[in-house]
Amino acid sequence: MNGKDSLWDIAVRISNEQQNTQPSSGSQPKERTVLILGSKGVGKTSLIHRFLDRNEGAKQTLALEYTFGRRAGKSLVKDICHIWELGGGTLYPSLLTAPLAAASNDLSHLTVILMLDLAVPQQLWFTLETLIQNLHAALRKQASALSGKDAGQFIQKLQEEAWKRVGRENEDKEYMDPFPVPLVILGGKYDIFQDFDSEKKKVVCRCLRYVAHTLGATLQFYSLKDSGLVKKAKDLLNHHGFGAPPGKSISQDYNKPLLIPAGSDSNQQIGGLGATRTGTISKGPGAAIDRWKHIFTTHFPQETSEKSVMPEDPAKDLNFQEPIIDSLRAQKDDELERYRQIAERRRHFQIDTDDI
Repeated sequence: MNGKDSLWDIAVRISNEQQNTQPSSGSQPKERTVLILGSKGVGKTSLIHRFLDRNEGAKQTLALEYTFGRRAGKSLVKDICHIWELGGGTLYPSLLTAPLAAASNDLSHLTVILMLDLAVPQQLWFTLETLIQNLHAALRKQASALSGKDAGQFIQKLQEEAWKRVGRENEDKEYMDPFPVPLVILGGKYDIFQDFDSEKKKVVCRCLRYVAHTLGATLQFYSLKDSGLVKKAKDLLNHHGFGAPPGKSISQDYNKPLLIPAGSDSNQQIGGLGATRTGTISKGPGAAIDRWKHIFTTHFPQETSEKSVMPEDPAKDLNFQEPIIDSLRAQKDDELERYRQIAERRRHFQIDTDDI
């Protein structure tokens, strides 16, 4: 045991050792991990509650939260879906290492759900770009924690799996850079976005389609207020969380909620930049994404300042009441206040004595 290991590192190592020592059997539960992050207030917690059929109000996610769901598969053993939710928008990238470390045994069973607020396009691109960069950095950090040979195999396996998802013979492969693990870009608050000006909707949809296609990601729109879109989102999570068959529907109409599975789009269908290979863009995904970014941010200048979601005093937040802990905290606060008053009286007494 390394003396520098954190409790989390030890827990992950013990869990992996236990999994490796278990006898192989068809009755072993299958485990998958879903990491949900994105825009603040877009409905990440509510989506999780709908997916797990929990009838409870959504609380503000302050940092990183974990829950899980269990579903019976083909055998009597229930499969497990580990669900991590990162709150705070783009504020806490360092916390991404925890869910990645927990899923490091098989990252091919990790799916990232990036939820973006379609109702606030002035923050959408900044959130998208920042979180994709943070995810890449966290995955590189996870790889660097392995030894040289293992790190190389780790990265190679992720790359092979990524290209398998979109197809190695994809007609746009020279413009693509598939994300290392399965990625879903989920546009939230479609109920508000659908009333946007037609041209604005077209810009948002076309830009998101190109980014999703470049990253080999699924693109889907969602609204908590639309039962049909809620069902499609639950089907999506069932597929990635429990291995249910993927949905077969596709929607590319800008006047309807988009639903485009990974690898099913093309530059030709998207139109605009990247539609042809004859001089419209430099080869490679980077130059084209920069030009799409320019188009998007020209229409929607980005607001890049974000404030912490932490309340002034989290201990007083009614959403996180713990009777026993709160009682002990109140007792200590009273003791501290009495000590402060005694110290204040002593200080005044000392001043009066000095004057005499």
